Amino acid sequence: MTLAFLPLYTEIRERENPHAARKFAAKTLGLVLAATTILTGLGIIFSPQLVYLFAAGFASSPEKYELTVLLTRVMFPYLIFVSLVAWAMGVLNAEGRFAAPAAAPVLLNIGIIGAAFGISPLLDEPIIGIGFGVLLGGIAQIILQVPSLRKVGQSLKPQNFFNDENIQRLLKLLGPSLLGVAVYQINIIVLRNLASFMPSGQVTHYYNASRLSELTLGVFAFALTTASFPVLSRHTASENWEKIRSTLRFTMSTTLLVVLPASVGLAIAAEPIVAMLYFHGAYAWSDVQITALTLQAFALSIPAVAMIRLQTALFYALKDTRTPVKVSLFSIFLTGLLGWWLSQSLEIFGLALGLAAGTWFQWGLLNFFLLKETELRKKWWPLRSSLFYLLASGGMAGFTWFTSGYGLWEKGAFLFYNWIIFLALLAGSAFLYVLLLLIFREEQVLKMANRLNSKIKQL
Repeated sequence: MTLAFLPLYTEIRERENPHAARKFAAKTLGLVLAATTILTGLGIIFSPQLVYLFAAGFASSPEKYELTVLLTRVMFPYLIFVSLVAWAMGVLNAEGRFAAPAAAPVLLNIGIIGAAFGISPLLDEPIIGIGFGVLLGGIAQIILQVPSLRKVGQSLKPQNFFNDENIQRLLKLLGPSLLGVAVYQINIIVLRNLASFMPSGQVTHYYNASRLSELTLGVFAFALTTASFPVLSRHTASENWEKIRSTLRFTMSTTLLVVLPASVGLAIAAEPIVAMLYFHGAYAWSDVQITALTLQAFALSIPAVAMIRLQTALFYALKDTRTPVKVSLFSIFLTGLLGWWLSQSLEIFGLALGLAAGTWFQWGLLNFFLLKETELRKKWWPLRSSLFYLLASGGMAGFTWFTSGYGLWEKGAFLFYNWIIFLALLAGSAFLYVLLLLIFREEQVLKMANRLNSKIKQL
């Protein structure tokens, strides 16, 4: 929703005035509340059908199926809360404020963890307490946005959105944007459905591996893209192609600077990472090995997902919704087909490999269509920096592999020695990566180093 809303908000503010933009935002708030309330009601009513759609394999276990239906009904109102946060993010990002939206997921985690300790022990079915924690976290996320919205002068009162020309334009963008941006999540859901037919525990391995890869994407790639999107929207509104290319070059370079080593690190150190995070309780060593293997496949897709996010944002900033949707539809079909085919022999690892292959194919198609735009054929891709990032990531990979060999990962997180090796692995890999880029005299890292030196001198 943010990618559909923000370019229109920016255009109205630039071409008319801030008051008109805030009025448009208030009408959009009314639309969001109405639409998500209806969807939530339908979701609660049709939860059994939804669970069957997303995890058909659970139907063979009535107890597991009924519990999943109940949890779906408990948590469905979160759709309203998170959509309101997305609306607030669009307004605040357009006004150059990023802190409150960026901090919102932290409150969701606090709500879940708090419910695990405060609510779950009081219930006969403890997992239901976690569902209530999701709702509490959603409410807290909304409350966090209110002070920032008031500071930018945005009304929190929903307005009538019927027969509004700008709302109609938003709806034309919104439908395609749902598919164009969410294709990676849709692919994960499609493949998770296939995983539900596999032996017990496979869905958990798939989910845990996907969470670790999405943590990397959320902290680095999506954060950078979110910060650049308002700038891209502003430049496209004024049709300033030189600044559009400059913003793309900077964002792509900064994204790859952090995403490439993170992807390589996850792939090389998958087993130590999974062992230190998950190897306790009912999670056996065999579970760690399967999850680590799945994580390695997910890690292959991380750079492509990051670049796709930026490419899709550019398409929407240019008001082109058709191209990302066409590519996304084909990508979903290809990913599902590859995942199913590879899972026949490789099980859950094959599903993750299918996702990686489909994602890179999607990136290639989007890049092909972007180059059809004459102004985007001019230099904006950071080729020199990308080469340095790959070389530095390769050197870092050697150190990571060598250091991880000293860990006794079968002992998990309860062995202090493992923590020493694990922290040395993380710190040493990051240090070596930066050092290599400084030796290569990579532009982005040199600028960061100079700024850091200036601040130190000022102190």
